[in-house]
Amino acid sequence: MIRLTIVLLFLIITPCTVSAQGAWQKRDILHLMNKSAQWQMQQPSKYPVLDWHEGTWYAGLTALYETTRDSRYYRYLCNMASTHDWQGMPDIYDADRLMVVQTYLDLFQLEPDSQRMLYSKWVLDAHVGRRPKADVRFIDNPYRREWWSWCDALFMAPPAFAKYYRLTGDEKYLDYLTEHWRKTSEYLYAQPENLFYRDDRFLDARSPNGAKVFWSRGNGWVLAAIARICSELPTDFKGRPRFEKQFVEMAASIRACQGADGLWRASLLDYDAFPEPECSSTALFCYAFAWGVRTGLLDADTYLPVVKKAWAGLSSHVNAEGRLGFVQPPGIEPKAFSEENWESYGTGAFLLAGCEILRLLDGPELRETYGKGVLLYENKLADTTDVRGWVMEGPGKLSFKNDWMEMYAEQQQWHHVLWCPKTFPDSFIAEWEVQNLYREAGLLIAFFAAAGRAGEDLFDSSLPPREGTFKYYTKDQINSYHISYYANNPKNPAREFAHLRKNSGFALVQTGAEGIPKQSPAVHRIKLVKDQSRIYFFIDDRKIIDWTDAGTTGGPALGGGKIGFRQMQWSHFRYRNFRVWSLVHQNRTQHGT
Repeated sequence: MIRLTIVLLFLIITPCTVSAQGAWQKRDILHLMNKSAQWQMQQPSKYPVLDWHEGTWYAGLTALYETTRDSRYYRYLCNMASTHDWQGMPDIYDADRLMVVQTYLDLFQLEPDSQRMLYSKWVLDAHVGRRPKADVRFIDNPYRREWWSWCDALFMAPPAFAKYYRLTGDEKYLDYLTEHWRKTSEYLYAQPENLFYRDDRFLDARSPNGAKVFWSRGNGWVLAAIARICSELPTDFKGRPRFEKQFVEMAASIRACQGADGLWRASLLDYDAFPEPECSSTALFCYAFAWGVRTGLLDADTYLPVVKKAWAGLSSHVNAEGRLGFVQPPGIEPKAFSEENWESYGTGAFLLAGCEILRLLDGPELRETYGKGVLLYENKLADTTDVRGWVMEGPGKLSFKNDWMEMYAEQQQWHHVLWCPKTFPDSFIAEWEVQNLYREAGLLIAFFAAAGRAGEDLFDSSLPPREGTFKYYTKDQINSYHISYYANNPKNPAREFAHLRKNSGFALVQTGAEGIPKQSPAVHRIKLVKDQSRIYFFIDDRKIIDWTDAGTTGGPALGGGKIGFRQMQWSHFRYRNFRVWSLVHQNRTQHGT
């Protein structure tokens, strides 16, 4: 009997162990997300379709579409939005009403159409234009729903302002976001616990076992919100360090509360009061931790096991139909619930987590392999004085508006290249921001390591003159690498992928991922890394190019040289914040194992 019992236990336990291990494979993660999303799409809405519950589900489904490009998900989202004329609920100052605005802005970026933007702009401008002093008290405050007076609000509203900044480049939206985040944090963020109270009704509350009440999902909302906000922020935004500091502090406290099964409970400091696993908070934590590891903000050795355990735990509670169970119903504090409880926002958070894990598994990110050393060059590109000494070749024109440099050719006359006069070494990290102002056609290229074929300076008088014609840059007397990272050529409309070429000779050495989407109106963050013979290129932290020059094409790997921006005659882009650092190596951590 004892032996039979052992065998039965082995048979019961073994499938769970295999499932947990298999759950970390990319194909299994994607399969589980698709199954969960398709199940959720078939369920009738429990709540108003424009409120936060469904809005969180839309956020997860948007992430899944961006990951898979499965048109079913895009159609579902667009049908929801168009059915409601891209509008929201009437009480526009309630943070919960901005959750759906986040989806509208994401869909606008995927397919710019003014109809998708009108309502969102109106609502966000109404917030920014208000002058009354924020009052984040919840108790006895008749206006509590008009300010971010409960911690959930930090997930629902602030990312909308960050996303709209990305589309416009107007920092007033970030200023509003950071000012009001600060006010809520000063009121509800508890130290030394480094956790958020849900609202001021819980400042003195105690759990059944006498612990302070820090609601798990409430803190999940906040931690995930920081990840969503920072994904939109410039790396040098003045308010970013405060967000990152708070994220790291909270992550350490939340990590310490993870259960042995990888899941968190409804009350972070009193698991015995509500011992059921809570999957919506777990999914939010899993998403945020995966983002933190991927971007290098969290130590991979410490937090990657946390992510793996969390995903395995979540996966074990997705049933055969795709329903994620053990999700606490809407509320304001820890409560009892069961495995049968499911919610659309739980599915949305689950999809956010899975998509972020897939990005993590795509490979180690820049910050884990390299660091920025000495700042070699900095230029805001904000006015004419900033580009004194820069060299324009071809009929390109420059204008300066709102601290941006615009580059174009009048009457779309001809192609052109703008060169930075500084010569950079063979290893560097360069960053800049760029935004497309004419989406009908264009081609955008970055030249780097550019020098004469005999090692001359690019502007040496012995080199033949150049006036924008491509062959003089690719098949003549200069060497360089170049990456085309926006391609919308009317003569080749099907091409969307980034190309890395080595010159002189115009040798295509790598076809990378999709560059800047053809119709994207957003501000995009560009990062170019050259580590001697290895080249990386990122758009918004998405790796586009990763290639090592082994010297088998076009001679030895190229060394130092100049950086230039090239546009085809139809293009009209604007640029700002061009910076170049020396490169220093850091320890490399692999995520896939």
